[in-house]
Amino acid sequence: MASGNEQLVAARPNDQLIKLRVVDADLAKVEVDGDHVGWLRVSKETGEVWATALGPDSGRVTAILIALTATTQIDGITVEEAVYAKLPPTFLSLEPRSWCLWILDPMKSGNRESTAIILAPNDNRIAELLVHSDSAHVFPGNENIVRWCGVVREDELLSVGAQVRSANGAAHLVSICTHPSARGAGLAREVCNLLITEAVADEVPMIFLEMFAGNEPGRRVYSALGFSEVGVYRSGRLNMLAS
Repeated sequence: MASGNEQLVAARPNDQLIKLRVVDADLAKVEVDGDHVGWLRVSKETGEVWATALGPDSGRVTAILIALTATTQIDGITVEEAVYAKLPPTFLSLEPRSWCLWILDPMKSGNRESTAIILAPNDNRIAELLVHSDSAHVFPGNENIVRWCGVVREDELLSVGAQVRSANGAAHLVSICTHPSARGAGLAREVCNLLITEAVADEVPMIFLEMFAGNEPGRRVYSALGFSEVGVYRSGRLNMLAS
């Protein structure tokens, strides 16, 4: 019998979210309806249970979510952006966030120069800088961090970012943050260029990142770096249900 991940890939062979973010060890339950799929994932860090359902038909997505939650209480959901508003109130959150997935093929990354440097994983300046980010979710001490890179000027860390080790071997760029006083100077691009160069040297199969969909400065940076947007999603916690 096919594993949960194999079922998802067979149903949606070109879906990058499944390829990059889903492994069998994370799957608590899987539902498949043709090219519409869904799964439950239990966070190893928090114990939260999240349901994800993919596909453009809101009716089929709703049916998958109902099946996934028939015997399990969930903390949140993720669906494709275009589907979210058509879901029944049971699956709506008061504070949903739209986010997008971007990928870069290492074989097409080209040669890159950067003024960024590799930082010590216990560099105290990293956490101090990340307080200025409203989207950073990986911090020093995370066991999956491969490396931190940053731009330093006169001993001050002005921009930072990390590569996280994904279960499928891809390089996940996270916690990209520039100090408010230094934004607009291209420092995030410098950080990303070094992270990309190091990931390519590691021979990773893919490089990817996620960002809030409304982050226009980030969109310009990642487009210029060669990333392509491959999906837009909306996620929301269900402990704050919409009325």
